[in-house]
Amino acid sequence: MNNRNLRGRIPYLDVLRVVACVLVLLIHAPMYKVSQTTPSPSFAAYLTLFTVSSKLFFMLSGALLLPVQISTRSFVFRRLKVVLIPLLVWSVIYLLEHIFLLQDFHWRMLLSAPFTPVEESLWFVYVMAVVYLVLPLLSKCVISIGKRGVEYLILFWVLSSLIPYQHGIFIGQNQITHNMFGAFANVLGYVLLGYYLHNHPLPLFTKRHWWKFALAFTFGIVVMPLFEFIVQPHFGISYAQAIGAVTSDVSINALAMGTLLFSVVQHFAPASYSDGKPHRFCLILSRISICTYGIYLGHMLIMRQVVWPFMIHYLPDIQYTVVLGFITAGITFVITYAIMRIINLTPLSKAVIGRSNLAIRGK
Repeated sequence: MNNRNLRGRIPYLDVLRVVACVLVLLIHAPMYKVSQTTPSPSFAAYLTLFTVSSKLFFMLSGALLLPVQISTRSFVFRRLKVVLIPLLVWSVIYLLEHIFLLQDFHWRMLLSAPFTPVEESLWFVYVMAVVYLVLPLLSKCVISIGKRGVEYLILFWVLSSLIPYQHGIFIGQNQITHNMFGAFANVLGYVLLGYYLHNHPLPLFTKRHWWKFALAFTFGIVVMPLFEFIVQPHFGISYAQAIGAVTSDVSINALAMGTLLFSVVQHFAPASYSDGKPHRFCLILSRISICTYGIYLGHMLIMRQVVWPFMIHYLPDIQYTVVLGFITAGITFVITYAIMRIINLTPLSKAVIGRSNLAIRGK
């Protein structure tokens, strides 16, 4: 990868892609162990910190693609081509895994494939494909309403992030309610948030404002999860329900962690790749970033068929789920990246790992 390949890319977005990819692996890595044991408090903290994972990808899409600067038809065609062809390829691969290795194939998998992923971890691609259909309309919206209008929408979305915590002390277990902010509780908020932070970075490290953000992030990342795990069980909430709340797609802890990670990386990463000889670190990040979509698509196959059996056979005595998560994710990342890197050098690259991570605004 030379200077020409780096031109137009944004270093901090490359860093965030890699971070998001690693977080996805960390979330999925210890699941085989969790199903056999009772989740510990350390694992609850683990989930609280890392559940933002795939949500960062939505934020990256908002930062990179909004506002849409080409025709709606061209935009939708190009973006769906990027995600759907690799999705089809990997869906076939996972179907073969279910048929020959897992031996749990059912014909309903084929019937539901247009709406529900064959492999559960691929849900993100299905949602992202629909987001691409909406982005041209959302683009016109953000241009029309301006910065203040976007802030207004994000405010309601932030309020909706408290919905997963409404049970227990607030309402009875069997009480059915229509939440007043329910219409905003969806992943489009992450797209808007990514767009907003990219164009209007938060003054996170200024003397005047740092304490305000520190309090806000402490509330979202620490206070609310502690409330869920410590206070809510006294009002009939089970541990599984608490886990469900903190890992909800739109929860205050995921929103706060996503904003924090985005802002910190944005502040400290280089503003652009050098016009001179690219730094070695920049080259490494770009190479990894290009393969992150492929890693996302293929990591469960590698984890399930290679890494988990290895962990069970060679490291059966490790009882700490968090430690297992880091070891498993690390091994999976190295193996999957090596495979995707090789594929990236072949003519099959576009069909297997797509071009989503090579997208440049306006092209």
